[in-house]
Amino acid sequence: MDACKWRGALSDDGPSAEAFVHAMAAQSSTTSTPPTKIMVGDYSGFEFDHSVESSVDINACDGGKLCIHSGSRNDCSRWYSTQSEHETYRVVDLGGQRAVVAVAHIDESINPALMSEARAVFDSIVFGSGK
Repeated sequence: MDACKWRGALSDDGPSAEAFVHAMAAQSSTTSTPPTKIMVGDYSGFEFDHSVESSVDINACDGGKLCIHSGSRNDCSRWYSTQSEHETYRVVDLGGQRAVVAVAHIDESINPALMSEARAVFDSIVFGSGK
């Protein structure tokens, strides 16, 4: 779908980690780096960066925001409202269900020490199988 023209166009991409990665990469108005296969604790998944395409006028988008993903077909639950927003995603397959974890970079004026701390928390997240 087009992340800018999202009203009435939200769809279910299924529960798998791969489906989420493919849906994010296929979005218009955004761009993703190629996904890298990773292990997060006992589970496999993917990591990629996601950002706004440079030519997008966010003010012209539905609701003045880019809909990145949603847990509902009726409203957007994660969006970007500025050109500078971008995220690093880790999407993990937890035995047929997916877990999505992201660290956002909202604004370059945020204290770099806080961003380093946020990244450290992001990097510390693991999923264990209990085995």
